[in-house]
Amino acid sequence: MSPKEILPESSLEIYLRFNDDMEKDYCLQITSETVFRDLFKVFQTLPISLRPNLFYDPQPVLFVVLTAPGYLTEDGALLFSYETGQEKYQKRVALDDVVAKQCWPGQLVLPVWRFNHFGYYMFISALVVWLYTDLPDFVSPTPGICLTNQMSYLLSWAAQKYNFNHIADVFIKDLQEPVNIGAQCAFFIFHIVKVLVVFFLVWSGMFNPTRLLRLGPQKKPVVTKETLIALGWTGSKRANADEYKDEYREYKIKEFGGMVPAHQASVFTKLKHLGVFLGDHEGFNTPVNPANKLSDMSDDKFVLSYDYFVKQGEFFEEFTAGKDAEQINEAIKQFRRYGLLHSGGVIADLVQKRKAAGDSKLD
Repeated sequence: MSPKEILPESSLEIYLRFNDDMEKDYCLQITSETVFRDLFKVFQTLPISLRPNLFYDPQPVLFVVLTAPGYLTEDGALLFSYETGQEKYQKRVALDDVVAKQCWPGQLVLPVWRFNHFGYYMFISALVVWLYTDLPDFVSPTPGICLTNQMSYLLSWAAQKYNFNHIADVFIKDLQEPVNIGAQCAFFIFHIVKVLVVFFLVWSGMFNPTRLLRLGPQKKPVVTKETLIALGWTGSKRANADEYKDEYREYKIKEFGGMVPAHQASVFTKLKHLGVFLGDHEGFNTPVNPANKLSDMSDDKFVLSYDYFVKQGEFFEEFTAGKDAEQINEAIKQFRRYGLLHSGGVIADLVQKRKAAGDSKLD
């Protein structure tokens, strides 16, 4: 969807965070009738794990709307700032609330995940048991039960079964040779590191399958292009302020034809104070109200209104007028990720007025 006129009763685009990762805020198209309950379809349909890690339930239980003010780009787009963890910037909504009545266009919706305490403590218990069995024999109350050694015996048995006797002999010889205390301690330290690495891989979400135990044949869900369109999936990921600044620099250097022309056009001077971080009661912290007007903005408060998004849509149409389909698609991708890296007229004036007041500090 190109950013045409965005009115309260029309469709709009929002962003949905996956894996509780601020680098995975994906654009989603919704209709004016979409309710928050409908967003569950995204998590039920996509064949990937979207939870933070294995210690959370596979599906979210609720949604909240991020109301942190955000970062206003040089050309009038709003990116998400870094206060997503602060509860005061998480507006709770009912599952049957209409999304368009609770969110501004481009606002971020955060899934709320239920922590699986039972699974977490079971996993910790398994790691502790594994570590206990690997205790050095000279201090272990139950020497000789090392799980690692049991695995070696199993591999030796399998090697003998399939006539790889020389491999089996290597395993058996290694297990039967006496190990001095120093070596036992060294191996145990290695086992501690091994367990910590396993825990880190799971806790960080690097190992995060959709299901941990797969019993019986599992039919993979078929996700077609039509399925993704029905979900409102665009595949576009929102940038943060730092990514935007890097992209703006590279884009403008390319636009002006090199470092020297960009310098002559004062691009590098602008980069020193690119965009502005907004404060409370402005940006996405503006309550959604169709009655808001452009005139509600002041020099130090960037108050959102549907009139402002209409102006954005009008400028987008002016910017893409006469461009071919490929160029328009590139402009849409840019708009969804960074906001359009061009502006003019009313939008440029409003941004410059707000920039003059400087960054706001949040409590």
